[in-house]
Amino acid sequence: MAKSPSMLLRIDLMPDGARKVAPSAMDQFHRTPLMALAAAIMVAVPTILLIPISFQRQQLARLRTEIEALEPRRAELERMQQFVQRLRSQQAAFQGLRKGHDIWSKRLNTISNVTPEGLWFTDLSLDHKKGLVLQGSAIASSGPEMVTVTRLVQALKVDSDFSATFKSIQIESIKRVQEGSFDIVQFTVTCMFTPAAS
Repeated sequence: MAKSPSMLLRIDLMPDGARKVAPSAMDQFHRTPLMALAAAIMVAVPTILLIPISFQRQQLARLRTEIEALEPRRAELERMQQFVQRLRSQQAAFQGLRKGHDIWSKRLNTISNVTPEGLWFTDLSLDHKKGLVLQGSAIASSGPEMVTVTRLVQALKVDSDFSATFKSIQIESIKRVQEGSFDIVQFTVTCMFTPAAS
């Protein structure tokens, strides 16, 4: 009676160290498609992350180039803004002069109208502390040398339009000098503005 193959006795004559051991499932994991997919993902993710970084670097480089190209225009714009600011300041100053033109015309007309004969002005100026400063000379008469200058100061005080601008109108200095054969009186009159006047 013949024996079936499953009934045959097998004898393994290989030494224990040379016997092949069947690999375990964990040993075979690196050969599976899942491991290949995981490796591909590990390589792809950094590459994908580098794409937006590279794009942003390109954008930054382009923006820097555009900024450098616009730099001369920015400097020109700043110069233009400074020029416009100077023009506006000048315009404001001219408008202030124009507004005060009529007022000063009236003041100068008043001074001219009330100036006594024999008296003339050598300098009219505006001082920050003293206000309107009138300097001039007068021919000294036989009477007191201050008479002519005092008449000028009194006439300026009496004029309501003129005196309303100033809180004080007074003789600051007066002295007699000899010029050739004439006695001359040199004087300085100060008209101090009220705080609200200009």
